Amino acid sequence: MSLGLDLKRIFREGLITFWRNKVVSFSSVLVMTLSLLVLSSLLFINGVVNFSLNQLQDRVDINIYFFPDTPVSEIKDLEEKILLIPEVRDVSYISKEKAFIDFQSRHSDDDLIKRSLEELGDNPLGASLNIRAKESTQYEAIITAIETEPVVSNSEFVERTNYHDNKKIIDRLNQFSSVVRGIAYAVILFLSIVSVLVVLSTMRIAIYSAKDDIVVKRLVGAEHRYIRGPFTVIGVLYGIIATIITLIILFPITSWLSGITMTFFGGMSIKNYFINNIIQFSIIIGGAGILLGFFSSILAIRKYLRV
Repeated sequence: MSLGLDLKRIFREGLITFWRNKVVSFSSVLVMTLSLLVLSSLLFINGVVNFSLNQLQDRVDINIYFFPDTPVSEIKDLEEKILLIPEVRDVSYISKEKAFIDFQSRHSDDDLIKRSLEELGDNPLGASLNIRAKESTQYEAIITAIETEPVVSNSEFVERTNYHDNKKIIDRLNQFSSVVRGIAYAVILFLSIVSVLVVLSTMRIAIYSAKDDIVVKRLVGAEHRYIRGPFTVIGVLYGIIATIITLIILFPITSWLSGITMTFFGGMSIKNYFINNIIQFSIIIGGAGILLGFFSSILAIRKYLRV
């Protein structure tokens, strides 16, 4: 018998068994859907954790403050060199004029500072470079690379850098990030294992309901692939249907939760996160559902195929 005909028979029998055992199929799809919703929640948790940590990292930076008479050409040349450092995400040049305006704005209610500036009659502030790293763990490497530049090591140009002032904050942020990510991954692993065990148990129940058919096939000498095949088809069908239901359910759930996440997680819209990553969600959830159904059916039927 040709391979194509074999596959056709296996697929047709799987569909018939799936449709004939409607209650078992409904229960299995329901359990699979709940498991995929748990997986989806883990993806959202991971997204929220990363977003929150990135928000914290965005608030951490290092600055190089120059003396007022430092030539702009020297600062711009340094800016271009810093941008070439692989760990640097972006560099912002703040002119001394803008620094002065920002300083006045921050201390607009302080009469003493206002009078002091009026007495000086000139801008006492210099320009600066604001540097942000791709990861908070990379600031030390960046400052090491920057300090080798002649402009920075020249005490006539650079007044100070604030890296060492912020080092404790950066180190604490790195430690906090590691702990939070570790906890998130541990939770993801634990719930994933629970989901697999639940689906496997459900699949065993589904196959147990068809044990008489399996015994008859074995008695007439059917090959293992003809016994196992229809159940793997059923497992895959469970995964596909559960994936479709899960994705449909996620739309109203994320819409409802968006207001909460916008309030508590720095403006993150979980609905927009889901929509922007819908392809990635579909691939992960769909792949997990199909693999769960496929391997669960293989594991569940093994005991009925033993000689």
